[in-house]
Amino acid sequence: MRILQVIVPSASEFDKKCQRVDLASLSEKHEMVSSEAAADLAHVYGPPPRRGLSIPWVASSAPPRPRFALRRPKGPWALVSPLEVPEAVEERYFDPRQHGHPATRQPGNPFVIAAFARPSIMNAVEQTLVRIHRFRDDITWNLFERVPTQADLAGVDLWVDPATSEIDLDGFVAEAIAAGTPVAATRIAINDRRLEQGRTGFLVPPNDPNELTHAILTALFKPEVARQKIEAARQTAGKFRPRQRLRVLERIYENAIRNR
Repeated sequence: MRILQVIVPSASEFDKKCQRVDLASLSEKHEMVSSEAAADLAHVYGPPPRRGLSIPWVASSAPPRPRFALRRPKGPWALVSPLEVPEAVEERYFDPRQHGHPATRQPGNPFVIAAFARPSIMNAVEQTLVRIHRFRDDITWNLFERVPTQADLAGVDLWVDPATSEIDLDGFVAEAIAAGTPVAATRIAINDRRLEQGRTGFLVPPNDPNELTHAILTALFKPEVARQKIEAARQTAGKFRPRQRLRVLERIYENAIRNR
């Protein structure tokens, strides 16, 4: 199969992550091409073009609804829903040599929690920090403005995703789980799936700094509670291996080409 990957300028970090993972896994079995004319199918990462493409294509979000029937995007096309297609992370995040934090934290050093920075979460971060500092003065919150590496994730005591909406998929929760890092996150649909409804991490309601503060303090200072979730996450982290996603993508691609 000859596959064209199209990354639109407005693609989210989640879309970009998926493209990197897909490129690595698909290129082992399929030919990745650089032009529409040479491709059997295109995968659009981000909002798809209004008029579609001249070949079968799939996209991570539905095309915008046109005002006029003649402007409907050409088909066939299919939706690669993040809630239906398995999420995958790059293999480098599974490097066991980087595991073993929080034991690497020296006694007396502050606890470090971290999140991926984006404008939508800043208010939640500020409100949660105010509440944390009412109880503890030994917790530092790092905000990564770039894609966190495996070493970044393994170097913190807790990864936090205070996502405030269902469309915010950029929390890097799956990467943290693969890196062996404990996670506290807000209960949006994708985090509910990532953390198996709270079995493998701490889940709290969105826009609730009180509950998020409680989850962070529990994760850091009640090891008997956190240990169960960490172990469950370790045992199930393999669901984020790229091979799981590859099988589903290939089936979607084949159906799209078959229905052309």
